[in-house]
Amino acid sequence: MARPRKPTNVLELTGAFKKDPQRRRQDAESAGELTAPPPHINGAVLHAWNEIAQYAPRDVLTDSDRISLEIAANLLAQFRADPAEFPGAKLVRLEALLGKFGMTPADRSKVGGKKEAPKGNPFADL
Repeated sequence: MARPRKPTNVLELTGAFKKDPQRRRQDAESAGELTAPPPHINGAVLHAWNEIAQYAPRDVLTDSDRISLEIAANLLAQFRADPAEFPGAKLVRLEALLGKFGMTPADRSKVGGKKEAPKGNPFADL
């Protein structure tokens, strides 16, 4: 099975287009920054939504990810309610969703974030 494509904003954050600017592609525009959770969720699911949104790497989650985030929040709330009885298939799905949001160590390393340019000339003292 082929590796899934990384979103353009993730490639841009990691600096992939600085090396190969001709590879920049036109992805569908996202719906903008993540807004408030939907009004129909509450309780433990709402708490899980806010926690995932808070701890996800900056500029990764957008309003286009609301449905995936809602599924992940529901699964996380179910897991926390009874971890011993939580089915393995649901746990795998939860881990996959969190990974796609850049919330595991390996996946977080793929979302580098914006790096600041070094200040000054490092060779000035030589």
